[in-house]
Amino acid sequence: MKKILWISLQGICIACTIFTICGIIFDLSGIEGLSFGTGEFTKQAIGAILIGIGFSAPSEIYNNEKLPFFLKFVFHMGIGCTVYLITAFKVGWISADFGWKNCLLLIVIELLVAFIIWLGFANHYKKLAKNMNRKIQEKNRENV
Repeated sequence: MKKILWISLQGICIACTIFTICGIIFDLSGIEGLSFGTGEFTKQAIGAILIGIGFSAPSEIYNNEKLPFFLKFVFHMGIGCTVYLITAFKVGWISADFGWKNCLLLIVIELLVAFIIWLGFANHYKKLAKNMNRKIQEKNRENV
């Protein structure tokens, strides 16, 4: 439980950082009408927090050695992307008012961004495992 809480906090930090950077970009872009009504910022910030948890907490599935890697990936990304899409529609990041083509484009962009972030973490952990294995082999050679 403690590990899931820690992982969720990391996910919240990442999601809130992305939310803030996107807010800055949209603010500086000069697009009219990007102002928050009462409670709007809070709703969107809570949305970012939920997305952080939605992507990070299911990553614990990778510790299950009985499942094939592809199923772990589908489970993890399936939950994360589902949480994102529900939240994005609820807080207004994606709206049916945008038209189906724009909604589809936003969904594709979300999937690509989620996959790119996932690839970054996968590469990080792959390098970490490689370094750990190398150090273990070096220790074993020293002890022989």
